[in-house]
Amino acid sequence: YGYSMGGLQAYEWAVAYPDAVERIAVSCGASRCGELNGVFLGSLEMALKADAAWESTHAGYFGHTPQRGLTAFGSIYAGWGVGSTWYINKAYEKAGYTSASDFVLRSYIPGFASCDADDLLSQIRTWRAADVAHVTGGDLALALRRVKAKVLLMPCDTDRYFTLTEAQAEAAALGERVTLAPIVSPAGHRAGDPHRPELEQEAAFLRERVRELLAS
Repeated sequence: YGYSMGGLQAYEWAVAYPDAVERIAVSCGASRCGELNGVFLGSLEMALKADAAWESTHAGYFGHTPQRGLTAFGSIYAGWGVGSTWYINKAYEKAGYTSASDFVLRSYIPGFASCDADDLLSQIRTWRAADVAHVTGGDLALALRRVKAKVLLMPCDTDRYFTLTEAQAEAAALGERVTLAPIVSPAGHRAGDPHRPELEQEAAFLRERVRELLAS
């Protein structure tokens, strides 16, 4: 079972060890980092490196905590981490926020303020490099044909970087081995990790789909 980057890893095991993996569940993840996803990650990396803390050393890591860079990082993430309708339809009010700005200021910016910037860069690079097609010289369809496991694929219909469109293409390549069960939610990528109280409906959906997978 993998959410987000964990979904990338679940796919990796299913492709690399097809005779050992019987089932995988992928929540708001994919078999590779797509081009749109890569653009998103590039903007996060540039935001961090724009901080003067990056220029203070030539060793390839931050000389001190890049507070401005982390604030920019969280601000950018707020536009990608949830679906567009989260803002358009004011879905943030259900989560206890009074406005879009209040949501960004009290959720995303503090959510990244205490992160280690070097760890974030490492995560970005690992995420961007993920691609199961490395075993087939870049042929994604051929790589997915190696999968023998049952695959439960649960993208969110409003996820802005692990998109439903790309999940549908993966499902087509996997054929009868896959169950495509989109999460319908304004929460976007957050819907795949529904530990927040306002996402109980999404949590119930995931539990039921996984229960079905394990019973199959």
